[in-house]
Amino acid sequence: MSQLTDRGPTLSSRGRASTQRSSALGTAFLGGVLAAGLGLGAFAVAVLLLWVASPYPDSEPSRALHLAADLWFLAHGSDLVRAVAASGGASPVAVTPLLLMALPLWLLYRSARHILECPPQSAHPPRPHPPEPAAPSPSLLHPEDIDPEPTPRLLLGWLLAGYLTVAVAALLYASAGPLYVEPLSALLYVPLVAVATLAVAAWRSLGPAAFVPLPEPVQEALDRLPDGLRASLEGRRLAAAVRAGTAAVLVLLLCGALLVLLALGWHAPAVRSEFLALTHDWAGRCTVLLLSLVLLPNTVVWGLAYGLGPGFTLGAGSTVGPLAAAGHPDLPPFPLLGMVPEAGSTGPLYWLTAAVPLAVGVALARYAALPAKAYATASRAGTRAGDGNEIGAGTGAGTGVGTGVGAGTGAGAGTGAGAETDATPPAPTPDSGRTAPPDWTDWTGWTGWRETAAAAGLAALGCAVLTALLAGLAGGALGNAALAAFGPSWWQTGLAALGWTALIGVPGALVARAWWLRGVPRPPKPVRKPREKLRKRLWRGVKRLTLAVLRAAGRWAWAACRFSWTALRRTATRPRRRAHRRTAHRSPRRFLRRPARPARPARHRAGPTAPPSPSPTTSLGPSPTTPSTTLLSPSPSPSVNPPSGPLTPPPTPLAPPPAPWHDASTRRARWSALRVSSGGLMTDFEPVAPPHEEPPGNTSAADPEGGG
Repeated sequence: MSQLTDRGPTLSSRGRASTQRSSALGTAFLGGVLAAGLGLGAFAVAVLLLWVASPYPDSEPSRALHLAADLWFLAHGSDLVRAVAASGGASPVAVTPLLLMALPLWLLYRSARHILECPPQSAHPPRPHPPEPAAPSPSLLHPEDIDPEPTPRLLLGWLLAGYLTVAVAALLYASAGPLYVEPLSALLYVPLVAVATLAVAAWRSLGPAAFVPLPEPVQEALDRLPDGLRASLEGRRLAAAVRAGTAAVLVLLLCGALLVLLALGWHAPAVRSEFLALTHDWAGRCTVLLLSLVLLPNTVVWGLAYGLGPGFTLGAGSTVGPLAAAGHPDLPPFPLLGMVPEAGSTGPLYWLTAAVPLAVGVALARYAALPAKAYATASRAGTRAGDGNEIGAGTGAGTGVGTGVGAGTGAGAGTGAGAETDATPPAPTPDSGRTAPPDWTDWTGWTGWRETAAAAGLAALGCAVLTALLAGLAGGALGNAALAAFGPSWWQTGLAALGWTALIGVPGALVARAWWLRGVPRPPKPVRKPREKLRKRLWRGVKRLTLAVLRAAGRWAWAACRFSWTALRRTATRPRRRAHRRTAHRSPRRFLRRPARPARPARHRAGPTAPPSPSPTTSLGPSPTTPSTTLLSPSPSPSVNPPSGPLTPPPTPLAPPPAPWHDASTRRARWSALRVSSGGLMTDFEPVAPPHEEPPGNTSAADPEGGG
């Protein structure tokens, strides 16, 4: 017992583990501090060297160190603000030099790789000691006493903490002055860029194991994704998509660099004149040359955007592209701006831009279809090896038969038995060097057209995202008003890259797959289990039922829309029709639409009995009920049928009302008619009625107008 208490393995192992853990975490923290410090120091050395070489420095060394810190933050994507002394305002500087970005990211990447690949070592290695007794009882060891080794995620966290500590100190130093860092952009972009760099380093060092297990929120978000989408983000399809997308981005950058070099060679005199006119001393020319080299990757991205179609802008709403070019404003003399083509000009560069999308699409299609090529090569090699095995087996069998026949002739039954043994072909051994025929029941190497198309689509999406990111970093604002937009537009460049790669890459990948798999038999589908068959049938039934329901719903919805439209139209046109009918009834030309009705005789309320209708025949004597006008001109028949036709003539006007019977003119006319018809028997004078006599009969009935 005293031996265990004096030298217990629990306490000594815990002390060594905790020492190693603290040493590893401290090393990671110092690695981050060292990476940030080396980056700041490299920028400070370069700026101080140019400041010393300048013949007329207009600032102090502190201003030079301040500028070095500003450039370090600008290399991480942060924005700078320049104070304008004339107007008292502020002018943003948001163009990130991509070559400056390579130095701090490379330092951080190397520090992360060193921390992940080098195991932690104890400061005091344990001394050799004699073998200890057996392990103590479980009651003496507790899980709390064991200090686990730091995980890669914890090491990267401490490395990031050291890096951001130096970044915060540099931000406090560079947040004031004529050219200072915008704090919000620095606090946003520096951690993002550092985390992305550490993720790439972890992937290169440990592979997917560096991210397993994932954080709980990320794992829950992945679990909520559909099975098909989650399967497309794993395994061979994702690897093919990453490879194809990387190849497409590299080809795109290569095409942009080629366009820039051709433009520099085409406009070499203008570039040389602007370079010599900008400054006259060698220190200034070296500074301009160094600045041009730093901005050369940005120019490559500009050429990339020019080749894809959207182009770039030089401020004041200008556009420089192969499809549309507008006049750009007066630019300051700078060598890289001398190669910008003029508005409306055509040349070799104008026609070479058509090859950029084609080259990118072909590269993406080839690398997206590489799994199909590998499968075709393996299957053909396996088939040839299988044919060789069959040929070798047939040759051995023939040789054995021949030997058996000869032996049976010469030696007898014993030799014949040996011949039969020789006739059996030997089984191929693993050491024979022959490849086994392909196992067609294994689908691990097969690449279907859906997988190829999905890999090409994911590669196109990744290429578009990277292209938009590069365009956003290569462009930005260089001031206010006219220079608020300078360089390519990130969303236009990303959309153009996505459209060209998807339009050319996806069909090209399918064509390449079909070309490489020609003559290769398709492996038979594996036999599904009964549950899988039932699940497939249920899924097909659900899909068919859903389609039928959707079609029926569509038909009913269309019928309801038609019914509603018809009802609405009738409701809207009904008042108009009614108004039209009322107007037609009031119009004087209504006889053009309907035939006129026959006129009805007027009825007079003259007494208990109505007078008979006048006869059209001429009478020789006066009648109390027949007017005198009927003797001269007979009235037309009251029942007149109107002519049938599209247009009916207007009806004849009605006769004026008859004159009173005892009127003087009526009486003279009646007497003249009687005298003429009597043939001279009547006298020429007119009889005069006595004044005291009244006409016989009912005067109210004899009066056509009624009364009495």
